[in-house]
Order: sequence, then C-alpha cells, then structure tokens
Amino acid sequence: MNASTAADVLLIGAAVVWVLARQVQVARVKPRLLVLAPLVLAFFGLRSLPASTWRVPADLALLAVSAALSLGLGVWRGQTIKVWRDADGTWWRQGSVLTLVLWGVLIVARGLLYGAGVAAGHREASGLGAVLVTLALSFAAQNTVTALRMNAAPPLPAGQPAGSQPAEPAASRSTAIPSQLAAHDRLHTRRHERIQARRHERRERRETRRWE
Repeated sequence: MNASTAADVLLIGAAVVWVLARQVQVARVKPRLLVLAPLVLAFFGLRSLPASTWRVPADLALLAVSAALSLGLGVWRGQTIKVWRDADGTWWRQGSVLTLVLWGVLIVARGLLYGAGVAAGHREASGLGAVLVTLALSFAAQNTVTALRMNAAPPLPAGQPAGSQPAEPAASRSTAIPSQLAAHDRLHTRRHERIQARRHERRERRETRRWE
C-alpha cells in the first residue's frame, strides 16, 4: 500500500465516520444538499475511474453489482429516516439504528466486492472511484425517498420547540381519555350492582328464616 492509497483509505474512513454520525442526529433537511451531495460524489468518482474500466466486461459487472446494492440499500435507508416539519415550515430528519445497520451492510458489501475484484485481477473496478460512485448512487436513492416522504410528513403544532418530533395527535388523546373514563364508569356500575344484589339476597334469606 503506497502513500496515496493510504491517504485515500484514511479519507474515506473519516468520511464514513462523519456520515454515520450525522445520520442519527436530528438535523435540518437542506433540499439543495439532497441534490448536490450525490452529484459531487458522482463527479469525483467518475473522474477517478480509469478509462479502461468501461471497456472490460468484468469491471463493468463489478460496477453493476455495486450499483444495484447501493441503490437498493439507499432506498431502504430512506424509509428508515424520520422526517417531519415544524410549525415554522422547517424540515427535520433523523436516522434510526436500522439506518446505521444498513450503512454497515453497504460497507461490508463494498469490502467483499473489493476483495473479489482484487482476487480476479480487477482492482481498478473497486478502487476509490468505484467507492465514490457507490456512495453517490446510495445517497441519491436515499435522498430521493426522503424527499418523496417529506410531502406526507405532518406539521408540528404551533409553539412546539424546533427540531422536536411530532407528538401524538391531540384528537387521539382527546378521544382516548373519555373512552377510558366511560369504561371505568361501566366497571364501577357493574360492581355496585353485584354488591346490591348480594345485599338483597342476604336480606331475603333473613326474612325467610324469621318466618320459619
């Protein structure tokens, strides 16, 4: 491993740690960044890929498998990220544990593809350029799903702190409380009726013994 490759590995590792940390934090959604981030990664990734990669069937096959995995996992991750809008119209998002797990699956898959490429003598198809293209496709799929789900996210009620997630709708709480009170009243009424019935039964028994 030469100095350039080591620097690339360290750079990619630092970027992965930063991305994973950002994924699970509550952060504002920046629509422009949803588009620009995949484009920038794709630009540098395609620029780093050797021209010979596009002429070798085995290299193209490795890139195709990597692209399919990246897109599939990106779509899945987009569904695991919570998105909501506060009363001011600001969009927020936060990933979950499953989001991190899916990132881990992508990293492991990339490692396996790299090993397969090296073993088959096609190292360039799994180098830095391929990694950047993989990240670009994965982010593009994830961000597309996130953008589509933003339209269905409910707004926060006025006065709720920015960045806080939507609470349970007031309508459901207001209907749940009266129903609980009604159930409690019915239980109390049935208990009272049973007590009165037992008292009446004991009273009749005493009257019957008195006349015997």
